Amino acid sequence: MVEARKTIFISCGQYTDEERELGKRVCSLVEECTPFHGYFAQNQTTLQALSENVLRRLYESVGLIVIMHHRGKIEGQTTIRASVWIEQEVAMATLMEQVLGRPLHVALFVQRGIAIEGIRQQIQLNPIQFTNSDEVVAHLRETLPTWKEPRYIGDDERQKIVDSVMLSIKTENGHQRNYTIQVENHSKHDVEIRCISLWSKNQTANFSDSQRVSKPAFPPENVRWSIPALRTIPIQFDAKEDVAMCLWRLAGAPPIERRVPGHIGTFPAQFNAEVLVELRCEIMGFEREFRETRTVQVDFVNRQITGL
Repeated sequence: MVEARKTIFISCGQYTDEERELGKRVCSLVEECTPFHGYFAQNQTTLQALSENVLRRLYESVGLIVIMHHRGKIEGQTTIRASVWIEQEVAMATLMEQVLGRPLHVALFVQRGIAIEGIRQQIQLNPIQFTNSDEVVAHLRETLPTWKEPRYIGDDERQKIVDSVMLSIKTENGHQRNYTIQVENHSKHDVEIRCISLWSKNQTANFSDSQRVSKPAFPPENVRWSIPALRTIPIQFDAKEDVAMCLWRLAGAPPIERRVPGHIGTFPAQFNAEVLVELRCEIMGFEREFRETRTVQVDFVNRQITGL
């Protein structure tokens, strides 16, 4: 199970007392400067410990701090290598980001003189060179406060965010097949509308008893119905039905004209109806439906609808 408090994985040498002390200092700095928990992996001696304390921890982490120290020269060459184990952890983090789609916050520190080898030759991590531990700590003290939120959110967490999104939907106006709604996004997350449907809604009826008064409407080609966070956006669409006509029929075909005392002739009769607007949306890759019922005024003669 993923921990409630997310982890920054610290990959640092443990060959010398100075290296181990640096790993502990960085761990404390993560606790001080970020909302995350610092995890400094200790030496593992069993496969079970490796799986539990390194692989699982790295997979569940939201950030990675890599500190590479000298591990000697290749025999017969001048090339200075870093820890093979740390190189492997960098490779695993690269797999997480580029293949599994789990991006991490990353800070890579390389002791001066270490050669660029392996997968580090193929990726752009912008390593920071250092000569002593204090340089690493000083740089992290500036960088870590910017790590405020995870770059990757798991499915369960995304679902909770999607479920928390609130939209307000109301009818602006309509004329024959043209219909305009206004959508207000009360959340901090953008919403993409994929489909709009209109229904005639009786106040005492369930949604399953509603009558459709439009055909499903989709965004035109090369058009997005996007509702940015904390914004209100009007959307005009083709309902593919004369909505006023549909509502008039469902209302029992009420009189279309009325007489006004003191005036000669007749005037268009108007009546109120309940229209339920259904939105099928996408939020953070998840689908969600929103429905809201509002009262509208219907002018059958002029085929006009006005939101109340």
